[in-house]
Amino acid sequence: MSKKTILQAIRRNKPQSTMQSAQEDNYRSPSWSQEECKSLFIKNLQLQGGEIGTLAELQTQPVDFTREDLRAEYANAPLEKLNRLESVLIEGNFGVAENGAIWLEDKDLPQRIIPFITQQLIIRLHPSAIVATMHDAYRKINLTGTGYGVFISGPSKTADIEQCLVYGAHGAVKLTVIL
Repeated sequence: MSKKTILQAIRRNKPQSTMQSAQEDNYRSPSWSQEECKSLFIKNLQLQGGEIGTLAELQTQPVDFTREDLRAEYANAPLEKLNRLESVLIEGNFGVAENGAIWLEDKDLPQRIIPFITQQLIIRLHPSAIVATMHDAYRKINLTGTGYGVFISGPSKTADIEQCLVYGAHGAVKLTVIL
């Protein structure tokens, strides 16, 4: 059988897509109040090893990437300069109550590596920007409006075969969220 014949047979027998767009689906978000979403977000963030805090409670002054001038300064910074970042403050776009995750985008980061190389990641998030579920979160993401995005949920952690949990293996040792 030739390649052309095989490809024609595949095209003829291709199943119809069962995927629906987020706008077409029948999913209904839980009818949680904003306060319930906030409470569940905090609980799940803490279960992931993250903390809720304030700027006044921080032990070190973070590099504040919510400031446009600092984002510009670090946009093309060499790795040596980035490597010295111990504590950074960035703006989160929105949070997800069901798992404590926070969505970050290119526009809020001078470089994509920032959340993963700092020792202490501090994310400022407006409480009204917390959605109930990941389904709701995916509805908010505009993939044509951003070049990069990532969900962060708690500090970096990994466990070996002996079930020894280690923080900071592949990213920030500590995550603090300021609501």
